[in-house]
Amino acid sequence: MNAIEAQDPLDELERENDVAEKLIERLAEMAIVLKEGRNLPPGEISEGLRLLEQYRTVHAARVDVDLKVEARPWAMSTCFQHLDAIANDHQTEGDRIARAQEALKEFTLDPEEARARLSQALADLTEKDHQSLVYENDYPLSCLRAALPDGAASRVSAAFEATSSAIADLDGHIVRYLEHAPGTPGHGLTVRCSRANCEASAESHVVSSNDGRLGIEVPLGWQVAPQSPNFSKDRTIRLKVDFCCPAHHEKCLAHEGKALPMWMDEGGLGPQRETTAGRGSGGCCGPIPEDAR
Repeated sequence: MNAIEAQDPLDELERENDVAEKLIERLAEMAIVLKEGRNLPPGEISEGLRLLEQYRTVHAARVDVDLKVEARPWAMSTCFQHLDAIANDHQTEGDRIARAQEALKEFTLDPEEARARLSQALADLTEKDHQSLVYENDYPLSCLRAALPDGAASRVSAAFEATSSAIADLDGHIVRYLEHAPGTPGHGLTVRCSRANCEASAESHVVSSNDGRLGIEVPLGWQVAPQSPNFSKDRTIRLKVDFCCPAHHEKCLAHEGKALPMWMDEGGLGPQRETTAGRGSGGCCGPIPEDAR
């Protein structure tokens, strides 16, 4: 079920729980990997936590404000107990995410020392969030299906319009985030040398940092020279980046073997950021070009 198909507001809220559940399962999988003594890129964990926090924040407002206001005249008293319990879960979820993010900061500085704590923080977060999703689907949302009149449901759907673009944007980010397994390279792209008549190319990947910055991983032995960004009227940022193969280093700045930061990306809420793709340049937000030239 996607956002377009979910016309009924209760169907939409259940769909959002299904999306969040997939993200929670990924974070739980990361907790297991860490518990086994293996490390994961901190930026990958951080991105998952940011997406979960943002998605659940929008969802919580839809349930605790948009739905609850319309449900009050029609819901049974027991249903309101369920809604109140869910509202409390929504409030405490932020604390659990914050604890996981704090453990992640320590893991970034000292993986060996902080790995176990981060694993446990992710396990605690995902276990409780899973329970909360099941409870929300089984009780308040299920109870309201028989109680909420069509007119009230229509008003709830209309209220959802205010956050529909945020949900759609986050849906897309979550889909892309889940496309690859934990610890494996993300979106791949081919970069080519910007030197005239040079046909050298190499494989690269889009990476994320712990603070939310996205970038392109510079292939080993290559160097890059980012040019000045262009800011369009629609708030899109375009940035051309020249890649130089090992034989043509003199044309590029010294970023050899490092991830090239491109811009801040808050996980979907905010202006869209893109880059143009010209010879020797790469982009890493929105659709990823298969061949960055």
